[in-house]
Amino acid sequence: MAKISKEEQARREGMAYALRIAKEKGVKELEKDLQMRRIFDLPVALNKSDLKAVDKTMAQFILLECLVTLRDRFGFGRKRAVKFKEYFDAKCELIIEDWTSWSEQAQIVYEELGITFPEEIKKRFEERSGETR
Repeated sequence: MAKISKEEQARREGMAYALRIAKEKGVKELEKDLQMRRIFDLPVALNKSDLKAVDKTMAQFILLECLVTLRDRFGFGRKRAVKFKEYFDAKCELIIEDWTSWSEQAQIVYEELGITFPEEIKKRFEERSGETR
């Protein structure tokens, strides 16, 4: 038997993964999984706990820029920056753990602050909402 290529091996693993999801959770869950991976070009090997880790890492990059902006533009010192960081981390955790969603947060920002996001971004918020469940 000839040795199979890495590409063929990846295909086979993907097919096995899809079959397992379909058997265990049903076709609808497989469709959700495929949609989520297509949206973010995530590999099949990435599971929900990996996705949560990615979200947490991304949140820290965003937090860094928020803190720099708050310091540079609004004169935040250490005390206010630490308070902001703690609250930011808590809000991100609520989203990551599905207590709220990106869509819900965007709606609050719109209703209370009058700030909107581009339609393409709002659509991404919808797509991301609840995907780590």
